[in-house]
Amino acid sequence: MVLISARLVSFLSCGAVATAALISPASAQELDRATPLLEAPSEYDPVPIQLGRIAAFIGADARLEYDSNIYALPSNEIDEMRFTASPWVNLQMKDDSLDLGLQARAVVRRYFDNQTENSESGSVGLNGVFKLSGSDSISGRAGWVRLVEERGEPEGLNNTSIGPRRYDQFRGELGYTHEGARITLGLKGGVFHNNALRSIDAERDYDQYSGSARVGYRVSGIVTTFGEVFITARDFRLPVDASGIDRDSKTYGARGGVSFEPGGLISGEAGIGVFRFEPDASTQDSRTGLSVSASLTYTPSPRWIITLDGFRGDVATVRSGAQARTDTRLRLGFQNEIYHNIRWQGAVIYRRSSFIGSSQHERTIAGLLELEYLMNRNLAFAITGRIANRNSTVAFDDFDRSILGAEIRFRY
Repeated sequence: MVLISARLVSFLSCGAVATAALISPASAQELDRATPLLEAPSEYDPVPIQLGRIAAFIGADARLEYDSNIYALPSNEIDEMRFTASPWVNLQMKDDSLDLGLQARAVVRRYFDNQTENSESGSVGLNGVFKLSGSDSISGRAGWVRLVEERGEPEGLNNTSIGPRRYDQFRGELGYTHEGARITLGLKGGVFHNNALRSIDAERDYDQYSGSARVGYRVSGIVTTFGEVFITARDFRLPVDASGIDRDSKTYGARGGVSFEPGGLISGEAGIGVFRFEPDASTQDSRTGLSVSASLTYTPSPRWIITLDGFRGDVATVRSGAQARTDTRLRLGFQNEIYHNIRWQGAVIYRRSSFIGSSQHERTIAGLLELEYLMNRNLAFAITGRIANRNSTVAFDDFDRSILGAEIRFRY
């Protein structure tokens, strides 16, 4: 859990969505379950372990799944059963001027037959906000992720004789926010390092530097209009990739939009603008595109929450022959409390990746559904399902895939 004030979350969420989409070359987060936003009854809330001023939450998830197409193949699919164990810890400390959160999680995945797909991943993240005054705050985060690439990702590995790609990713961000009676100001800078662990994947190694500045005007108690400018610079480790293209580039642009503070029917942000992609190589063309970022939550009743997340913009690419890549991503999610200890969530996902310079594109439509039963404050059971269909102009990149699972969740 990121311990940031509600207003600061509202102010920064749009930029965070855009930054996440820009930096991740191998992520399937939009196909994962969303963090539950519905508040469980107090008797089902886990009680933290108090370590002085620190509140500690610990837990573990254990999941058994059937995957109809573990390699995301267009034909001759290979199905498989797998077991996933994921222990985690969440430390929180909060007072009048400082909010800190430390999270750590490990994910161990084991296949019954195709053991080359076995993997271990994990993450450690530190987030914090320091209030300089009633209107000024400094926020920061730093983290490490051992990422295992999902089969079926854009530019993902389709060689079934070896295991999935693995990355070490390091991230750091620092921001400043001023919230006046009407005017809000924000500055944010970030660094990101992506390192593929296999030497054969060295062309995927790069550093990224980003920055943004925003001005907002509070129209009413919960509504703020804003304008922002942003820039992102990528520096790949190798001078050129396998196709001889220098991938180093800069992307900059501007967006305008509106944000809604939590407390009303709608919360979150949505913005629209333009981005300009400027490659360092003189042999590549610059281009301008539509920039969209949205993260909205609609709460029509205490038992219903509807979410909409969207992004369109430039992302990193190493596709052979492509000069750049533009992603369009939409996710419409639903969360509902059926009974005080039974809830479900679902989502419909659309993703389109267009590879500039190669006339290639991919379209993925996916859905997920989960039913969770809270037995008590420490134990929950869930049934999960995911389906995905991808259509691509690249030979052998089409696939259909279904994943069904049962899960036990421990929380303390």
